[in-house]
Amino acid sequence: MIKRLIKIVSILIILCLIGATIFFYSIYISVENVKLHYESIVSTKIPKELNNLSIAFFSDIKYNSFMNKERLSNMLNEMNQADADIVIFGGDMFDSFASKAPNEAAKQELIGLLKEIKAPLGKFAVLGDQDLINEEIKNMVSDILYQSDFEIITNTSVRLRKQSNASITLIGLDSQINGTIDSTTAFSKINDEDFNLLVTHCPDTLKSTQVNTNYIDLALAGHSLGGQIYLPLFGPIKTIEGAVTYNHGSYTIGNTQLYVSNGLGTIDTDMRLFCPPEILVFRLEHGTTQTK
Repeated sequence: MIKRLIKIVSILIILCLIGATIFFYSIYISVENVKLHYESIVSTKIPKELNNLSIAFFSDIKYNSFMNKERLSNMLNEMNQADADIVIFGGDMFDSFASKAPNEAAKQELIGLLKEIKAPLGKFAVLGDQDLINEEIKNMVSDILYQSDFEIITNTSVRLRKQSNASITLIGLDSQINGTIDSTTAFSKINDEDFNLLVTHCPDTLKSTQVNTNYIDLALAGHSLGGQIYLPLFGPIKTIEGAVTYNHGSYTIGNTQLYVSNGLGTIDTDMRLFCPPEILVFRLEHGTTQTK
């Protein structure tokens, strides 16, 4: 009887230690350690002149709450090590407006950090739902991006080139939450013969009838934070509007490959489990294999 009791107590102690270890890791380690997720995108639509073009995508900084200058600086330094040609921000600069409105000091900190991002062929951005809560916040975020050398591409498209006339098309759509999607204008200059890259904040925008996935080869989004707490086999313990169907990892939607970033910051609780802060880095390759 005593041996059995000792065995049960030992098992309970081991389980408690495992639980405590996971809890400690998710609060003190996982939230700080950004993961650079590398993907190769191979398509016949990618011009040979743009072979090996690299694009880094980051989203959901969530500054002003748990994210601070030191943590963000370390994450962006990691991104700079990837030596991307182009950098794209997927929206949501701030968080926790109701309890702590961002001030001028936070604005200047962000400008200083974002301006240091290296991208010889350009830095681009779309706004997220939290960036569009009101005009004051929208103007502040827009000013931070402009002063940090980012071009906001809401509901528009731009051609990306590298020392030649060959190009791919980058399309930006407004956030489906708090924004106004104008796909007619955004898609007005694209065709399905080009390699088209869509960036929008909410991944469920790809479900919209306004988005013709036949024209989109690669799509990037954030918003969901990957679930923040993600359980293998079960998925995120919580989903949010705008990221219910597509909330973690990659998806194939018709002709489109969608990647949903875990983002950098956290909300509600400064915790991440099986869902580290993430920066996506893509290398484009001309080839006979379609986008993957």
